[in-house]
Amino acid sequence: MKKSERLFGLGVLAFAVGALAFLSAPTASLTPALAQTTSATTTQEQEHTSNETATEGATTVRDSVFALLAGETIPGNNSFIHLYDTTEYHIISGHIAAKIPCGDNSTALLTILVGVAPDFAPAPLELLPELSTPGELCLYHVDLPPAPEPANATTTTSANATTTSVITDIAIANPGDEDVTLPDTSTVVIGINEIAKGVPGHEGEGEQAQAGTP
Repeated sequence: MKKSERLFGLGVLAFAVGALAFLSAPTASLTPALAQTTSATTTQEQEHTSNETATEGATTVRDSVFALLAGETIPGNNSFIHLYDTTEYHIISGHIAAKIPCGDNSTALLTILVGVAPDFAPAPLELLPELSTPGELCLYHVDLPPAPEPANATTTTSANATTTSVITDIAIANPGDEDVTLPDTSTVVIGINEIAKGVPGHEGEGEQAQAGTP
């Protein structure tokens, strides 16, 4: 065989090998990309389904209300200030923090009322002694709905404090006989995480709400 024919044959062989390598390379590089895209789509679908299940029957809102009460006067004999209302929804999850006047023994001079107006009841407030000054202002907090009180809880409310699970209204009331004027930095902070449509067991939606006797 002539030398030129051998060189031609080797050139054709080299071209064929190069072409095969070129054609196989894109296929190999695309395969991981396709697998990654499929995996990401599946993950998104799973997360979407999970979110729908978690919020079924409830709406996540994360609403926060800050009420500065300094200088406000609440008359005695269960007069009150209405702070929050979610009707036609009821509160599934929330929290209240109240910095309000207290006695020398850290007992709150005011009460936080929760429930479905006009059926209010005092919430079981838990004292935060590190942020309180007995005889002046004390800081209290309570989860919504209020949980049953543990045996060792430090609370400052009477035995008729509510553990109701249905809450649409929040108020602050003066259960004493004398008027209470709130000093500087008196505050109530209400945080609502979830609400649900409807008010179970509530009748007379159109009636004017009034505070009941705690």
